[in-house]
Amino acid sequence: MSIYGYIRLNNHRATPKNLSLRVQAGIIRKWAEEQGLEIKKIFRDIASNSASLELPNLKKLISLIEQGKVSVLVVARLDRLTRIIRLHHQLLKLFEENKIRFVSLAENLDSKTKSGKKVLEAIEILALWDAKSIPDRTREMIERKRKIGERVGHAPFGYTYQKKHLTPLTKELTIASIIREKREDENFSYHKIAKFLNSQRLRAKRGGRWYAETIKVICENPLYERSSGDKQGTAAR
Repeated sequence: MSIYGYIRLNNHRATPKNLSLRVQAGIIRKWAEEQGLEIKKIFRDIASNSASLELPNLKKLISLIEQGKVSVLVVARLDRLTRIIRLHHQLLKLFEENKIRFVSLAENLDSKTKSGKKVLEAIEILALWDAKSIPDRTREMIERKRKIGERVGHAPFGYTYQKKHLTPLTKELTIASIIREKREDENFSYHKIAKFLNSQRLRAKRGGRWYAETIKVICENPLYERSSGDKQGTAAR
């Protein structure tokens, strides 16, 4: 059994009471000792952003999970993974797909127990609610920006802004085409497409990793729809 821990601190926030890196590691090791288990490694990140999965050691841990090398993942508190519920949902889906036992000690959450499963189901419901409320929040933000004359939003994947106009980026649009092909012609799941792109070192916007939610956006956005000629060419192959 391969048991790993993960600890994190945001160096732009005050350290939460009794949650220094040393304390987090001690809590995880104490739990393992009480369970008669041995922690193989505790990954640690110190970062300025609590709202990202693009942290060096978290990325290493995710890579090990995708390779099937992790059986159990332990954190001292749930928000040590991330403070964003949408990202929690992404990680929990990843754990579920790879049959990871996930344990968060402060909340007494263990994915192998009935109560733990109920908590994870609640997180999924909250994540879905959050996702549905995003369009409303986005529209409000866009309207505020327009009123003060600001450019609205980042350029979507496959494009960049030049003189306030979207300009295509050939390399990124090629990746978007691969995503659509994997989804429409080979019936890959969003998670499987993300795993494929990461294995091929094809990077997302600003050099980041791919996740299922990002893949879903590209698959559902008409901006990336393939022409009928593209589909016929794929069928001919």
